[in-house]
Amino acid sequence: MKKKSIFASLLILIIVSLMGCTGIKEVAVDTPTASFNQQQDLSMYIVQDEKVEEKKVVPLDPNLEYLNTAEFKALMNTTKATSGTRTTYEQYPSEWKFVLVDARPQKVYNEGHINGAINIPDSEFDKYKNLLPENKDSLIVFYCGGLDCPLSKNSALKAKELGYTNIKVYQEGTPAWKAAGNYLVVGTEYVKDIIMETYVSREDTKPYVLIDARPYKMYFDEHIPNSIPMDDTLFSQKYATIIPTDKSSDIIIYCGGFSCGKSHTVAKELVARGYTNVKVYAGGLPTWKAAGLPSFGMKSTGGSFNVAEGKVDRGLTPDQFTEKIKATNVVVLDVRTAEERSNGAIPGSIHIPDSEIHANPQAIASKLPKDKNTTILIHCASGVRAGGVVNKVADLGYPNTFYLNNAIHISEDGTFGF
Repeated sequence: MKKKSIFASLLILIIVSLMGCTGIKEVAVDTPTASFNQQQDLSMYIVQDEKVEEKKVVPLDPNLEYLNTAEFKALMNTTKATSGTRTTYEQYPSEWKFVLVDARPQKVYNEGHINGAINIPDSEFDKYKNLLPENKDSLIVFYCGGLDCPLSKNSALKAKELGYTNIKVYQEGTPAWKAAGNYLVVGTEYVKDIIMETYVSREDTKPYVLIDARPYKMYFDEHIPNSIPMDDTLFSQKYATIIPTDKSSDIIIYCGGFSCGKSHTVAKELVARGYTNVKVYAGGLPTWKAAGLPSFGMKSTGGSFNVAEGKVDRGLTPDQFTEKIKATNVVVLDVRTAEERSNGAIPGSIHIPDSEIHANPQAIASKLPKDKNTTILIHCASGVRAGGVVNKVADLGYPNTFYLNNAIHISEDGTFGF
């Protein structure tokens, strides 16, 4: 032990003497107290992903029957894409063995619905229930915006109360239908809006392709403004190569109305090629003309149409909503249900469910600010219901009315995010 101790002491003296030869001044340092095995907490430097609020799936109602996407597709396969009896979007195809009902607000229906569906918004069910078939034994299928959308279930229960005995709900709705490789159908208002100067001339709007699938001579005689001719019989050989390479491009196809299958033929081919945003304007040129909208071509009757007609863009992005809410003389209008609001609401906001506004806009006027110059910011959960009532509120004499065209989640303390 003594030899080891002497050797260790000698070794330390040699090391110290060698260090002294370097001429480097010795500096005293604090003895580290932390263990070398202890990991430093770097959590403050990690950028956390923004938490996205999970959407709540609507519970299945034991009193209703449901269809999954495979079952609904099998039902749709029993029909044709066209209808020889249908002349307006308010009519269901009488040739079909069932009636398909979209329970979402009209604006959303116009922007894209399942082919053949009529629109009976759940919030306006009593107003449009006359569109349902007279035969109470008719098979009626309700759908809306997916597993988290309560509108189809609500409407199905209302129809059951009216005495309809053969009701089913396609709860997976439009998201699942589109994800399964199907196109949607748009209404006249959607096509009208995208040809307006307020849409075409804005740099933040997406470009689109509007296709006339009829023979060229028919196109030359008369067509919807901004459309381009692509005869469905020549599409694969001639026109498929000039379609945008971006598979998410907005492509709308039309032809000679509900009885014309040419637009559906082109839509199916585009979907098969991987395009994800394909739409058919099923009403086509006849519905367009019936609405008093302009056509171009040799048969055009002239007339007047203000393409610069100024529709106020009332939709707000999250940034715009956040900026406006900071200003003075601003009121937030929450149009969600009482149950949704109970989980959290923006402090000071007014609560009027969208169903009340649809039922009687004049009746809710007393709940709004007396100052008609007040800025009113409307929100729901996703932007859909708010967009459906924004013009009805504005028409009450509030020109500074806008809606959040985006999903919003509100905590119990009133803080919100997007």
